[in-house]
Amino acid sequence: MKRGLVVLDPAEVPADEWQARTAAVQADLAAQGVDVALVYGDVFASDDIAHLTNLCIYWNEGMLAVPASGETVFLTKLSPRVHPWMRRISTVERIESGRSFGALVTKLLGERPAGTVGLADAARWPAAIVDEVRAALPGWQVRELPGLVGDRRAVVSEHELALLRTGAEVVGRAAHEACGAGLTPFARTAAVERIVRGAGFLDVQTNTTRAPDGVVGVQVTGQYRTGWLHAARLADAEDSAWAGTLRAALDAAVDAARAGATGETLAEAAAPALAKLPEGTDAQVRWVNQTDLASAGEYRRRAASDPLPAGAVVAVTVDVLFAAGDYAALADTVLVTEGGARNLTGTHEEAAK
Repeated sequence: MKRGLVVLDPAEVPADEWQARTAAVQADLAAQGVDVALVYGDVFASDDIAHLTNLCIYWNEGMLAVPASGETVFLTKLSPRVHPWMRRISTVERIESGRSFGALVTKLLGERPAGTVGLADAARWPAAIVDEVRAALPGWQVRELPGLVGDRRAVVSEHELALLRTGAEVVGRAAHEACGAGLTPFARTAAVERIVRGAGFLDVQTNTTRAPDGVVGVQVTGQYRTGWLHAARLADAEDSAWAGTLRAALDAAVDAARAGATGETLAEAAAPALAKLPEGTDAQVRWVNQTDLASAGEYRRRAASDPLPAGAVVAVTVDVLFAAGDYAALADTVLVTEGGARNLTGTHEEAAK
């Protein structure tokens, strides 16, 4: 669940980088002949808007209007009473409030000559909102713009990477401490919440799972500023042979996660270790870009042949469904480079050795 700690610090991300992000989208719109793009976000998926403005939509929903040239405008159903706070924690200057997005879009664009409006990643919008916008703009051509912002977020900037490194150390430490011997599931979740929330994360998701031999799994996913991190560890696994095998499989997959590698590459690297798992297990290796961790990659599935780009930060996971129905997973978030992967969430454990 997202909470209200939103930080806008020019020492973390300078003003010119925020401006460059919007300018890149605007250049894309101009090249495609689109007059205005609408970027929708709600409490479940607002990271595209956060990438452009630093706004975190944890209250309801909102829409960012990005013209091919000129000022961006944030549209919200909240009252003007909160506008000063929104301006203080974001790069947005103009905010318009109203009872519906249809009315807000009509007010914003209705007096302009009809042109083309693009709906960024419209496949992820509520269908009712898409219909509302279309109905509000008679005469306008309405196009879908898949990946307009999301694709630009796939490779992180120097400043984003610095923030992700900070967040990764926290997530790795939280997952490690939550795997203390003999803790209850409640205590494991409490440990993660204490460490991650205490470090100023916007969001955290914790999941505990049961595996054979009394082994417990702990999965931690957190949002630090506008970036996401993920790590999965095993607890009470000292006497389990398969747990060591799963660790070897993840290490092999992470080692193979260099620029140009694919999901198939990672699976091939992990295969020798996974072959040693108990008979009847179903194992898989996958990677999810950190920009898609809010939904565990469910809304942007990658093909096994999709290559990893240099400069991307991705979560590499090896998980196993055992014959009796138990489940286990190990995961780390890594930076992909031409020379190989750099484990970000594993740095805490490396330092502790």
